[in-house]
Amino acid sequence: MAEWVYTDKPMHSENRRADARYADKDMATQCLHAGERWEKQSFWTSSTPIYHSTTYFYDSAQELDDRVYYRKPGYVYSRGGSPTNTALERALSTLEGAEVTHVCSSGMAASHLALLTAGAGKDKLILCSSDVYGSVYTMVENIFPHLGGRSILMDFTDLDKLEDTIRREKPAVVYFEVVTNPMTKVIDAPAVIEVAHRHGAVVIVDNTFTTPYLLKPFEIGADFVSHSVSKFLSGHGDVLAGSVSCYRKDFDKLHDMLIQVGCTLGPNEAWLALRGLKTFSLRMERQCANATEVARFLENHPLVERVRYPGLPSHPQHETARRIFGARSGDRPPRYGAMLNFDIAGGDGKASPGGKDRAFRFLDALRLILPATTLGDVYSLIVNPARTTHRWLDEEALAAIGISPGTFRMSVGIENVEDLKEDLDQALKACQ
Repeated sequence: MAEWVYTDKPMHSENRRADARYADKDMATQCLHAGERWEKQSFWTSSTPIYHSTTYFYDSAQELDDRVYYRKPGYVYSRGGSPTNTALERALSTLEGAEVTHVCSSGMAASHLALLTAGAGKDKLILCSSDVYGSVYTMVENIFPHLGGRSILMDFTDLDKLEDTIRREKPAVVYFEVVTNPMTKVIDAPAVIEVAHRHGAVVIVDNTFTTPYLLKPFEIGADFVSHSVSKFLSGHGDVLAGSVSCYRKDFDKLHDMLIQVGCTLGPNEAWLALRGLKTFSLRMERQCANATEVARFLENHPLVERVRYPGLPSHPQHETARRIFGARSGDRPPRYGAMLNFDIAGGDGKASPGGKDRAFRFLDALRLILPATTLGDVYSLIVNPARTTHRWLDEEALAAIGISPGTFRMSVGIENVEDLKEDLDQALKACQ
């Protein structure tokens, strides 16, 4: 049997650590090489293979026992991970600047695991941004009360009110997205993390929209970072995956929670995500540039009422975005992501059938941009949140967030930007 080469440090988290060989390299280099070729057999492979085996055994009972009881890192049963998963985990740890990462079956699984590991549950309060992905909103509101916990959802852009709530309510966990889904508000992440820690809360940052290309939350003090890896990181619309990154001190609990919940990522999905990651920095450069141009085009379009894109000076949190994202840009201008939000003229107000009909006419008129309920792909994608991602919310809750029947969330892809503008223009005219 080929000999597996592991560190002799008796921590089962060790093989999920960041890849030290590439820690000081540019992100483009990290995307290509981090996680690959980390284990030496009698040969090297240029690309990590897919390990389909459900179980692993060793040359002696003692060696197996060492892995079962975590005295040495390794594999026993694939519900706890596989070498293919580990390659992806090491790559993600490297990109995020994290100590360790676990991948799981979806972004929602990642959010759930992060909350459970951070301490959410019986007699614990989750303080969550109200403008958050709709399934997370409903999970926090509906699932955790069944576990004996409770939640408060509020606008995290009002820092004074947020600090007053944290001081008064003493949440166990604070959860937010830096750029919110779907309204693209920009949360002052360093300030929120500082306030939460000052009052004893554990902080989870969902970095799906921003990605490590814009911001690395561990550099500003986050305790956990979650991702829907299905989105920008893998980027091709062909894999469902999530990840949770944390410090080594929290990994045992995260690992046990993953095994007990049973939401491990399959090796095929891990391999697809790892392959997609190779072009992550290249894709993000193009997508951010395209999004800026599309946002400017829509802002000047007579049939668009308002545009929300952090890169526009008209965005309410533009200065916050420029400060926290500009820190990652070095000598280049700041990048503001590939997500934007806009309202078509005449499409706001109450959730009337007319508002829905106008929204549907706009979606049906698109010829290039895909009306698909995901984001972060190489293709440009668009959804009507009131009818998709936030369909569980009633009219009052939608209005409180700012979602109207004429609100659209757009994930900008890598197409020619002139083609995207032409498609939007003709669809806007067709829906009037």
